[in-house]
Amino acid sequence: MHQCLGQQLARVEMRVGFTELLTRLPGLRLTVPPDEVPLRTDMIVYGVHALPVAWS
Repeated sequence: MHQCLGQQLARVEMRVGFTELLTRLPGLRLTVPPDEVPLRTDMIVYGVHALPVAWS
């Protein structure tokens, strides 16, 4: 099976980025339950349409 050479790099970047984001903004939280986050499943690249968050 083919895997993009940048795939592992992208995973590491996301892991570090999200960890730093949550470390620097500890009050960041979802404003909807996780199962209500609108997912984008109709494209080649999966993700979310929106990620409603609040920060206190």
